[in-house]
Amino acid sequence: MLIRNSWYVAALSSEIRTELFARKILNENIVMYRSSDGTLVVLEDRCPHRQVPLSKGHLQGDTLVCWYHGLQFDAKGKCIHIPSQQLIPRRACVKTYPVAEKYGFVWLWMGDPALCDEALIPDHSVCSSAQFAGEMCYTHVLTDYRLAIDNLLDLTHINYVHTETISSIAVAETPPDITVNKREVRVRRVLRKEKNSPLLKKMMGLDFIDRIQEVIFWPVGNTRVETTARAPGETDGAALRLFTTSIFTPETDNSSHIWVGMHRDFALDNQPLTQMILQEVVKTVLEDKDVTEHLQQNWKQSAPIVHLAVDQAAAAARRMLTELRLQESGVRERGIVELDFRNSASSENWVGEAGVEVI
Repeated sequence: MLIRNSWYVAALSSEIRTELFARKILNENIVMYRSSDGTLVVLEDRCPHRQVPLSKGHLQGDTLVCWYHGLQFDAKGKCIHIPSQQLIPRRACVKTYPVAEKYGFVWLWMGDPALCDEALIPDHSVCSSAQFAGEMCYTHVLTDYRLAIDNLLDLTHINYVHTETISSIAVAETPPDITVNKREVRVRRVLRKEKNSPLLKKMMGLDFIDRIQEVIFWPVGNTRVETTARAPGETDGAALRLFTTSIFTPETDNSSHIWVGMHRDFALDNQPLTQMILQEVVKTVLEDKDVTEHLQQNWKQSAPIVHLAVDQAAAAARRMLTELRLQESGVRERGIVELDFRNSASSENWVGEAGVEVI
């Protein structure tokens, strides 16, 4: 289920230089580059003549030259030269996309350009603020982006999947407070005298901590885990604050681009600490990639599914995405959330504790 009228991260700003960079977003092939003055250029990766990828061509100054027959296109996608003839057909142009740079990311608007508004770009200022230190990493995952979001909204898996990095039995055993509004899902846990995870123990040197953990989702593919941790019982003591950002962009219906980073508000100039954290984040991301890819591959449509109380947050996010897709397609009626976690709808209700219907 792909939603087009939204901003999506296509790359880190640092990735796009004065050379061709190809990426598939929402089943569309995209080519990006910077012009000589640094301006971002984003075009469909398809020559209008014979549909070869323009990313296989080359730049001649700010002009993109097709590798097949040498057609040349300017930064607005207009054909400005055809070696084999002087007449340039008016239809010889390449589709362009609205693009913006913010928070260290390149954002693309994949839907109706008339609805494009940079004010709608999600707030990921923690990723670029001088008040925080950290780095983002990238991975490609062969799974529906919604499975990756489900994974973040139910962190009870961390004690079993991430045993050497962020494991915590307290997270699995502590029922969360889940709040939902029109544009946000929030999962909050207050953990007292929690046995510290391997990663936080490296940072804090403590075996046990008091911690507040909040997982936040907002459409289409944005999540952040906000962590405040301190020594047990020291309510007024110094707190460690971490912000783990995960941004999901659908590549196809069953593959995704993911950017993940952990930013902190302490030891800002400690580059070795930044690199240590990044290595641990990469390890954690690859473990999640392994799980979600196996989940996708192992899915059997006819198999029964047991829904747990902790699935309420994922259910709320699914409902939110479904309603956005229905609005986009012009369907006014309330839709049924796609409960099979992949491609088809189900009329089965999610039921929480005490039989409370949660969707």
